[in-house]
Amino acid sequence: MIPLRSTWAPLYAAAVLIAAQQSLADDMYKTVDPQGHVTYSDHPQSPASQRISVEVREGNAEEAARLTRQQAAMDAESALQAKQARQDADEQAKKAAQLAQQQQRCNAARNRYAMFAAGGRIFKTDAQGNRVYYSDEEIDQQRALTKAAMDSACGS
Repeated sequence: MIPLRSTWAPLYAAAVLIAAQQSLADDMYKTVDPQGHVTYSDHPQSPASQRISVEVREGNAEEAARLTRQQAAMDAESALQAKQARQDADEQAKKAAQLAQQQQRCNAARNRYAMFAAGGRIFKTDAQGNRVYYSDEEIDQQRALTKAAMDSACGS
């Protein structure tokens, strides 16, 4: 397997030369160390360094402009996708909150119905804080009302 840096080294060397805008041809040195790593430099790093000539071509302005437009379009698309992902996440969070509220309403309705379904002595508190016990008819009436509320809240 070729080390990654030796694969990219010629491209990096060419990019450095283009950026420096030196002469149309420039000399570079290729050095291979004992471990097999290849290094490119503008000066020899050892007596075993090989001198190579790199041709530097002038950049194509049209191609650079095209690549810039292409990158801008890709950036805009990425921003749009990120915005859509945020909206989707917000929508999911909202749905999860609504589902949790619905589940709480359902549980509360079930608990209230269970209280009236169990029967026994059930009371409510009046304005003065006194217990007022339901009659059997009122319990039956409340049981029917809470059953309807539970069915509505729980969807069953």
